[in-house]
Amino acid sequence: MHSNLKFYTYLKYSIYETVTFFNFRIYIFGSEKTIKAILFDSNCEKDVWESIINSAKKGLTPVIKEAILFFKQYEKKIFVQPPQCDLSLYTSNEQKVLNELLLIQPGNTISYGKLAEQCGYKEGARFVGNVMAKNIFPVMYPCHRVIRSNGDIGNYSGGWGIKEFLLEWEKDN
Repeated sequence: MHSNLKFYTYLKYSIYETVTFFNFRIYIFGSEKTIKAILFDSNCEKDVWESIINSAKKGLTPVIKEAILFFKQYEKKIFVQPPQCDLSLYTSNEQKVLNELLLIQPGNTISYGKLAEQCGYKEGARFVGNVMAKNIFPVMYPCHRVIRSNGDIGNYSGGWGIKEFLLEWEKDN
């Protein structure tokens, strides 16, 4: 994830809503036009959460409503494109990786190295891994579908258990 101060500043004065996604609690941060972040409640330390929540305003915008619908449809195995997300914290190369993620179909996985190759970054597995670690739009930009070349599932911003759950749930079609 991005540095705490930079991320806090980015989310400061955002609008957010809390929803239950399966048995997990997620926070959807946004503005009137874009989603700014999707965070599992397990993402941040308690003091960071308090700072973010205290500087944000609880509420709904049209794009946050779209995000809630995205997650509700996902739970029903209806997979749609995510609403507009603000990718301004990412370089153009990182955005290329994130956009390539949208092409990985539910129930499928790809290795960090293979995703790097698909983006034109030979020997870029570590770069792709760093982009996945910085992904502030989990599930919408499905970094949970990126695994290690040896088949291990690797880490996940919401926690290893959530990644394992999502992969198994998607495979169970």
